Amino acid sequence: MKYEHDVIVCPYCKRKSVIFDYEKNEYVCTACGSVIEDHLIDLGFEHRYTETPNSTRTSGSYTFRVHDSGIGSTEFFTKYSYGSSNKWLTMKRLQKSIRVEKKNKIVEKALRHLNNYAKILSPPKYVIETAGMLLQKSVEGKNYKDKTLRLLAIASLYISYKVHGIPKSAKMFAKEMNISLKDLWHAEKKIHQNVKDLNKLLKKDEPEQYIPYITNKLGLSEKVSYLATYIINLAKRAGLNNGKSAVGLATASVYIASILLNEKRTQIDVAKTVNVTDVTIRNRYNDIVKYFDITIPL
Repeated sequence: MKYEHDVIVCPYCKRKSVIFDYEKNEYVCTACGSVIEDHLIDLGFEHRYTETPNSTRTSGSYTFRVHDSGIGSTEFFTKYSYGSSNKWLTMKRLQKSIRVEKKNKIVEKALRHLNNYAKILSPPKYVIETAGMLLQKSVEGKNYKDKTLRLLAIASLYISYKVHGIPKSAKMFAKEMNISLKDLWHAEKKIHQNVKDLNKLLKKDEPEQYIPYITNKLGLSEKVSYLATYIINLAKRAGLNNGKSAVGLATASVYIASILLNEKRTQIDVAKTVNVTDVTIRNRYNDIVKYFDITIPL
């Protein structure tokens, strides 16, 4: 929605051709195209959801973290609500039973697990929102047990990291969440089966994405990070990444770069940062050193 403002004069072209764009929440001059002011806080009435004048503003807090997307009401209790009687607890139970329909109970339960795990991991909000959307689609209309719901909640977070291109190896994530890698894979497989075209959303796992995390964990300089990225690019051009894990190539590149720049870290230290074995680093290390004939100082 846009409307013309007859008071504000454009400071650039000096014309009274300024409009307010409700969608972008900014004042724009239609004559010269200048943005006069943006990111405004609209304190007036809300007109996006209703045409009725003087209507109250709505919160607009749409979220996938709750089963009704945040548009339902919630109970309100104060510290004075709890007296000797149990009427307030009864009201709370009744309110919950009314808000959560029978068909949505499993979704509500799964999302409760998701929010609990999100408190442990503290991922970005957009990761939690995507995980909530995936989890809802995965469990809706199903009859999974509580253990399965917990694993699906964890797997939805892991997949959400991959959707947003945030590096997180499966082994490292499984260890962080205290589950087996096998359980993570099974839960991830269930989500892929229940959510159509999920593969189209996933970003390819690239080894250079792990470089900042590994170097930061090891306290290495920016020079090591730059050289490790350069080694990865050379290895990818040579096809040394074909059929190999991205995290293995990343750790080997950081290990080689740390030696060449006299900031050496042991293979075990590098392996611990992303929870891989030193054998994995050694194999990728041998591939890179032999192919490019790199001389490693002893």
